[in-house]
Amino acid sequence: MSERSEGECLRLLRRANLSEEILQEILGDRSARKFHAVRMALAAHPRTPRTDALALVATLFWRDLAHLSANSRVHPAIRRAADQDLLRRLSEMAVSERVDLARSVGRGTLIQLRLDSDPRVIASVLDNRFTTEPDVVQSAARTREPAVLELIAAHPRWIVRPTVRSAVLRNTALPRSIALGLLSRASLEDLRGIRDSPGSSRLLRACAERVLAERLAEV
Repeated sequence: MSERSEGECLRLLRRANLSEEILQEILGDRSARKFHAVRMALAAHPRTPRTDALALVATLFWRDLAHLSANSRVHPAIRRAADQDLLRRLSEMAVSERVDLARSVGRGTLIQLRLDSDPRVIASVLDNRFTTEPDVVQSAARTREPAVLELIAAHPRWIVRPTVRSAVLRNTALPRSIALGLLSRASLEDLRGIRDSPGSSRLLRACAERVLAERLAEV
C-alpha cells in the first residue's frame, strides 16, 4: 500500500460514504496517522469502528476535542469521550485556553465551564451557541464574582429573560449600582425577595420596597 499525503487522507475522509477498504487503509497507515488533522477526521468519521475512534480521541489536542464535542454529526459516544477528556484537562488549561474553549465547545464541557470563576471565560460561555437559559441561571445563582454578575446583567440576549434577571438580582454579590438599575424590571416576587432578604443592603431593600409599592399601586 502506498502512503497517502495528509491532504489526500483528509479529502477522502470528507466522504460520508467512504468505502470500508479505504478507511481501513488510512487507519493502518502510520505515516498518515502522525497528522493530528487526520486522526481527528478518523475519530469523527461515521464509518470508523467505535473502538478505533475512541482510541484516537485520547491522542487529540484540546481544540480537536472541542470540535468533536460540538459536532452533532459525530456519534454521541465519541462526543462524550471528547468531553470527558476535556474535563480532565480543564484544571491544567490556561485562562486564555478556557476562554477559547468556552466559545465553541459542546454541552458536555459547557456545563462545567458555566461555573468558571473567571469573567473572561463566562463571557465566552454567554456567547456559545449551545448555551441555554438554565446554564446562565446556574452561573448567575452560584457565582460569587461581582464581575461575572455584571457581565450577565449587561448581556442583551440573557438579561431580558425573567429567570436570568431573577437569579442575578437575588445574588447578594451583585454590585449595588447594577441591582438598582435592574429593579425597575424585576418581578413582584423578586422585589419581595430582595425586600425581605437580610443579605440585601439597606438601600437595596428600601428601593425594592418603593418599587414594589409603586407597582402595586398601579394594579
